[in-house]
Amino acid sequence: MQNAANIEQLILEKLRYLPPEKQQEVLDFTEFLWQKSSEKITISKLSLRQIAALPLEERHQILARSIPATADDFITDPELTEFSILDTEEWMQND
Repeated sequence: MQNAANIEQLILEKLRYLPPEKQQEVLDFTEFLWQKSSEKITISKLSLRQIAALPLEERHQILARSIPATADDFITDPELTEFSILDTEEWMQND
């Protein structure tokens, strides 16, 4: 079995010789396969750079899964709640 770099190189070499409409078919099929497997990909396996390189809709789908955990962390993690007083008007009062 070939490694991922070799497979990618072989695909690119063959793709260059296809007419544009066939290249579009390859892209469509690749996106279909990616979406089919994207549910298995978790945000922890992707770097921020990789997420930023994705189309906007895919970024939103991936990041949407992490929003509840992030909100929970903000409420329960002492390092994140340390300045929660700033969420109230109390910090403006002069004692």
